[in-house]
Amino acid sequence: MKEWAKELKQTTLLKWNGLFNFKQKIHLQIESGSYILKTADSFDELINSFRLRHEVFYNEFQSIEMDGIDFDKFDTHFDHLIIIHKETKNVIGTYRVNCMENSKLSYTETEFQLKNIFEMPGPHLELGRACIHKDHRRGSVLSLLWRGITEYMNESGATVLFGCSSLKVTETEKAALVYKYLVETNSVALDIESKPTRKFSMPDFNLWYANFQQPLTDEQIREAEKMIPPLLKSYLKHGAKIVGFPAIDRDFDCIDLLTVLKKEDMTNSLARRFQVVQ
Repeated sequence: MKEWAKELKQTTLLKWNGLFNFKQKIHLQIESGSYILKTADSFDELINSFRLRHEVFYNEFQSIEMDGIDFDKFDTHFDHLIIIHKETKNVIGTYRVNCMENSKLSYTETEFQLKNIFEMPGPHLELGRACIHKDHRRGSVLSLLWRGITEYMNESGATVLFGCSSLKVTETEKAALVYKYLVETNSVALDIESKPTRKFSMPDFNLWYANFQQPLTDEQIREAEKMIPPLLKSYLKHGAKIVGFPAIDRDFDCIDLLTVLKKEDMTNSLARRFQVVQ
């Protein structure tokens, strides 16, 4: 199928799925330097954010040479933070957010058992599908995303943020190494158990993890640190914890870590910088 015909078919399906009449749940708009962060409020903004997701997740990370859009059944029900580059008018960053007071659907729940997370006092805010165009991956843009997240949290009243953080690896041995590193750096909440669902489990994870009973060597630490993406590093820096063993997402060729950040555990620097309402 020709690319234009494929995209026309996808666009038609999106309209049938309700996105043509999409309405944002919470309105946000913040200008910072060369960028505007806002919640998407039009069909065109949504399509452009889905194109960006496809470009990053498929073209860049999986080397799939094909134009398209990344869309699933959750997109109709969730809000979408987007960052627009003022000069080009392009969507260069996006983040899907869902306050579960508005929708009980959860993408993360397809990968992880979330009973213990939902027992934490809420409301709960699910984060996912985060990406930034490779030409704009800099600290200022990541900081703007954080500002959008905290503003959305303030507006929704959310007290718990959660979602999947992805590692661009699929080998169980590497997943076990990163998890061991996170345990050693006190980045894992060992008192909260949240297992991957059966479809996303790695049956051999315990066997590989057993190989890392001794403290990691300097070389192993460097190897693990290289596999942790900037967004996850930012989460951990601001007080987030990893909950439970990793999951494997074979559709996206990655390992996912369930990441949870409670408002009460946010670092003071983050709370002061973005005026988090306590």
